[in-house]
Amino acid sequence: MKLVNKTRKTTISEDAKEARSFLARIRGLMLTKKPQTLVLVCPHQSVETSSVHMWLMRQPIDIIWLDDRLEVVDIYEDARPWALRIFRPKSPARYVVECPVGTIRRTKTKEGDAFSFSKA
Repeated sequence: MKLVNKTRKTTISEDAKEARSFLARIRGLMLTKKPQTLVLVCPHQSVETSSVHMWLMRQPIDIIWLDDRLEVVDIYEDARPWALRIFRPKSPARYVVECPVGTIRRTKTKEGDAFSFSKA
C-alpha cells in the first residue's frame, strides 16, 4: 500500500505492508532482516492496543501513531532494537506505522499531519 503524508506532500512508503490480525500485529517487524514499512491496524483506537515493543527486533525503526482520522497523534524516532520498554503514544491511536529509521526526518512528519493510504 502507498502511504503518504498529505500535509507535507511526502511519501512514507510505496509498498507498505498491512498487519490486521492479532498475531500479525504482535509480530510486527520482529526478525525481519531488511528495513520495510508495516502499518499495524488496531481493533479500536486506544493507547494500549497501539503500543509497540522492540523485543526480537534486528534494526531500529521510526514509529508514527495515527488516529482514526489518519492524523498523526505521536511520533518516536530511532526506537532501538531490544529496548526493554514499551513505546506508547501520548494519545489514543488506531494505526501504528513502523518504518525504517530516518523516515520521520526525511518526510518532516510532525504531530497533527494528515496521512492517506491507498492500494499501490
